[in-house]
Amino acid sequence: MTLTGGHLERSGPAAPGASADGPWPSRESTADGRPAGESSIAQDPVLRLHAARYTSLRADATPRGLSPVHPAFGPDTLAVPPRALLAPSGPGGRPAIRDAVGGRDDKDLDDLDYFVEFMARPVVAVFRTLLDRHGTLVETDGAGAWRYEFSGQGQPTGRILLAAPAPRGTPTVAAVTAAVTALHDVLRALARAVGEAAGADARVDAVVAEELRFLRPRTVALLAGQHPWRRYAHAVPVEQDAVLRGVLDRVRARAQARRDRPALPPPAVVIDVDCCALVPTERAVRALRELRLPAARGAGGRPVTVDPGAFAVLPSDSRPAWDRFVRRNGLDLTWPGVDWAGAYAEFLRGFYRPWDRLRTDRVSPGLTRFVRDVERIGGVVVLNTGRRDRVRAHTRDVLDRYGIGHLPLLTQPDDRTAPVADLKVANLRRGGPWDVVAVFDDNLANRRAMAAAYPEALVVAVEPPNFTSDRPEGAPPADRAPLIATFERLPDPLPPSRQPAGPQLSYAQSVAGLHLPELRPRLAARSYQVRLSAAQSTRLVARLLDQARGHARNTAEGARRWLRQETGTAESADAAVARLVHHILTRKQFHRGSRSRYPLSAAMSDTLPFIRRGQPIRLVLVAFPLKQSSSGLKAEGALPDLAELAALVRLVELRHTIEQVYPPGIRLRILTDPTHYRNRPPDSFDAYQRKLREYRRLVGADDFVSFTDVDEAAYAGLGLTPATRRTLLERYRQEYRTALAGLDITDQPVRTLARASAVDPGADGQAPPFRDIFTSLLHSVAVPGPPGPRLTWSQRVYADIYRLDGEEPAEVLAARRQVLRVVWADTIDYLAAARADHALGYDRMFPDRVRLTVNQPRQGRCGFAPLGGSVLLPWHGTAAVTRRGEISVDFVVSLRDQGFVPVYSPLLGGEQAWFFVPVTNTLAHGDRGAEIEPALLDAIRLRRR
Repeated sequence: MTLTGGHLERSGPAAPGASADGPWPSRESTADGRPAGESSIAQDPVLRLHAARYTSLRADATPRGLSPVHPAFGPDTLAVPPRALLAPSGPGGRPAIRDAVGGRDDKDLDDLDYFVEFMARPVVAVFRTLLDRHGTLVETDGAGAWRYEFSGQGQPTGRILLAAPAPRGTPTVAAVTAAVTALHDVLRALARAVGEAAGADARVDAVVAEELRFLRPRTVALLAGQHPWRRYAHAVPVEQDAVLRGVLDRVRARAQARRDRPALPPPAVVIDVDCCALVPTERAVRALRELRLPAARGAGGRPVTVDPGAFAVLPSDSRPAWDRFVRRNGLDLTWPGVDWAGAYAEFLRGFYRPWDRLRTDRVSPGLTRFVRDVERIGGVVVLNTGRRDRVRAHTRDVLDRYGIGHLPLLTQPDDRTAPVADLKVANLRRGGPWDVVAVFDDNLANRRAMAAAYPEALVVAVEPPNFTSDRPEGAPPADRAPLIATFERLPDPLPPSRQPAGPQLSYAQSVAGLHLPELRPRLAARSYQVRLSAAQSTRLVARLLDQARGHARNTAEGARRWLRQETGTAESADAAVARLVHHILTRKQFHRGSRSRYPLSAAMSDTLPFIRRGQPIRLVLVAFPLKQSSSGLKAEGALPDLAELAALVRLVELRHTIEQVYPPGIRLRILTDPTHYRNRPPDSFDAYQRKLREYRRLVGADDFVSFTDVDEAAYAGLGLTPATRRTLLERYRQEYRTALAGLDITDQPVRTLARASAVDPGADGQAPPFRDIFTSLLHSVAVPGPPGPRLTWSQRVYADIYRLDGEEPAEVLAARRQVLRVVWADTIDYLAAARADHALGYDRMFPDRVRLTVNQPRQGRCGFAPLGGSVLLPWHGTAAVTRRGEISVDFVVSLRDQGFVPVYSPLLGGEQAWFFVPVTNTLAHGDRGAEIEPALLDAIRLRRR
């Protein structure tokens, strides 16, 4: 592609303007000393990845004053007007966009997908961020109109260029409408020049829909004009988010109580069906369209046919909702002579009959995920409806289509005579036992009956969008119930454009806790990778070790002060040392879980024998199996990264701390178990274990840390043979296969898991519950799929892994079925291994040692936190350094979405990132690539809590 000459439009300097009112407060500089424009872009992850500002253009279309420069292509890039890419270029008269896309180096994506990710998404993402976060617009006309940035070799950089200074003033609906229309038209034209029209239009629309989710309400109001993107503007009220999170908190608390007292009934969230769980839009439209109103004044004596498309809102099935529908749409004024009560009766007939129309309902937005979350934390969702028994099959069909057909469905007799509300209460009492913690219903009478029957439950009113209800407009519900419209919640973390402090960690404990469909891979971030030198890498490790030694001295001195302040009976010097060791082991930087699980008495029993002999205290820890990178959602590579190295530094800190109060110190035996629970090929973990030993040498832990395979330790310590274990494993596998015979995990997966729990042969306590292990392994298997970016494919497969029919392509559904089958088999292997361990006495392998655990500790075990307060274990995710310099762990799929970029080190090699860092904490200098801000690089440290 040629980007000079007559093919491309040229422009002089951007028109001058006053300083920006918003993200760029001064034309010259900002409070942090950066030039105007660069500051806000530098502090905003989306803008940093996808935008830059320039002051003027040279005759050859290179920008002056480009800020920030691109880390891969430097300052000598080209500013190309988007419509210039539609002009013929080169032989054959093909549009220039075809040469730009076809001539790229990156061939992982097809042409249209490449255009979408590197040219369409950046435009929409920048538009959304500027409008939603900074209250300004992308300029679409005049000398300051936005342009694409291209490298000198004709490659799109994934950024758009904006003229400086930023436009002033608050956007209006009219201005937003004009900007959207211009952007929509040019993106569609470019997409159609790359791919077939229908497919191109659909891909651009999909990007718009994805990028305009979870906007602020004020932004949705600005997008309310007549333009093609209006229907994609989406927001979730913070009040609704708070209600739904409050319900989940209630479920979580009751589920925890039930774990402590298993006889308690499971916590239940009860949801009505019509206009709550299911939204009857198509039924309402059909019923209105078929409505034939009687002759009315002004209608010429003919029946009046209504046009549902002209209505601002639709009616639900209650009489108050119908009356409000009539008034809201002005029908009583337009046709004052109509018998609207009679029309209501006719509407109800069309709303419910024929019954097959019930199959056209759709699940309320967010409901499927809400159900999954309730179940994941130990609750159950119960559907309690006024529908009669005769339409159970129709209702089930819809629920099955959305992957929630397993939910208990309480219907009412065909010949009912009692009030619906009373029957709902009676059904719920008969159907349990359930601990009802929340009730969702759109009907006031139903809510009042539920509140009276379950006074401790949170009763919530539901009003689906674009439907009237029994609540007067503008008034709160008559029962003062909190009100929601859908079951959608704000994602954790919020989209980067709504983060006031830059990229954030998710703090999710499992991939299931992420909103996978809402996360963006941000493929353009590939150009922002940082490469540390060998000297920088070794200095970082040296600083971590220096910090560890300093913290060890401080912690030990604090322990001695604590002991001096302790009062009570006199004790021996050895007992005092044991008390100090226990105090250190349970400090916040080392300890995980409740301290009551490892009381002083347990520590005395474990440590005093060594202390009395003056020997190093022996500890044992099962850890460091392998990096969970199979799906690509947790980690992108199979080697240990900075998270594992930092965990070893934490062990060095523990060693130095204890040596301050007990000079013989400690010896730690780490048991690795990469093949203990699941059969894996050696090439999936050998490199991990080799690199781990390199890290051990690097941090100076060779003399007190040893690594041993857990089974080899058992064979030596318990006198077992591999054949003995294999025999037991096969016996227990066969028990599970026999018990689970006839169950197919690809047929109603959630219902099948519930049935598996009912016949679980390990329910005697010798192994964890089948369902718990299945869900814990779910995101840790390889995902079969086509060539291309693994991350985006895995996201699509796992977006709703239990949904095996519906609108997804056949290859996605096939991949989901394969994943479920593999996890089912792996769960059987895992549980068979757990039961074999119990039978062979693995727990008795080291009776005379401090038994550390990285999991929630059982009684007599000392919980150990490898990275302080980090939620995830190092091998369950990817190392990340926060903007404050703390080393943590998160899932790479969330890090990418938030605007974290990879940092490579010679200590790990060039194929896998050593850790990730916020793009807003990187600097770009010409074409030398990106680097971490020196202040952040010097501040990298382990978390203390």
